[in-house]
Amino acid sequence: MRFWKSWIVATKDLSVFKKNKYILYSLIAMPLLMGIVIPAVLIFSLQAESAGIPQAQLVETANMMVNLFTAYFVVIAAVLPTIIASYSFVGEKIERSLEPLLATPTTDGELLFGKSIASFIPCIGATYIGTAIFIAIVDFWSITTMGVLLLPNSYWAIVMGLMTPLACILSVEANVIISSRVSDIRAAQQLGAFVILPLLLVMIFTSSVQFIPLVTLGLIVSAALAVADLGMFYLAKATFKREEILTKWK
Repeated sequence: MRFWKSWIVATKDLSVFKKNKYILYSLIAMPLLMGIVIPAVLIFSLQAESAGIPQAQLVETANMMVNLFTAYFVVIAAVLPTIIASYSFVGEKIERSLEPLLATPTTDGELLFGKSIASFIPCIGATYIGTAIFIAIVDFWSITTMGVLLLPNSYWAIVMGLMTPLACILSVEANVIISSRVSDIRAAQQLGAFVILPLLLVMIFTSSVQFIPLVTLGLIVSAALAVADLGMFYLAKATFKREEILTKWK
């Protein structure tokens, strides 16, 4: 695979995304939601429980709730690609650039990889910006209230370093496949939303399991997501048919 060919496809898509107000507003809104609204809810809940309990118990409760809230970041990292990756091929049709794109001297793998890169970079970037704001607010509250820094911890390192990008990649690949099979942006986004359901169930399961240490469980889930990402990429290559897209969408 010639990665420079994929990067050309990616940079072209990124330039298109910059001009799309719907995509830009979504990428701005998500970090604000993650970085301000979610920690506000978390802090309000902890303050409501802090009355009349020892500080050691409050710290333990805070650590537990902070770990539970990691599910939001994984899910949001998977939600954003439903907005962006759904434009991968359907957007090309609307822009009337689909035929020239498919006629370029790139392999299917290079084209799909480039489309995936273009969707992954802004999605994971917005997620990490929201995470940084979240950590700053929560740590400011915890250090002034309890005298300890809650974040980052080892479980958060695994979630944000492995699980979140892997979940984002999985959603990107699935939505790129969907975008190459449908001819309407709304239909692509609606179908892409179904990708979130398995990830949501996985995160609920991860948060509720008590008999496996969180760090171990995080590594297990990360390994499973890595395998799913690899399988999804090869599925995309197997189901991607240039000739069918050209003749079906004209």
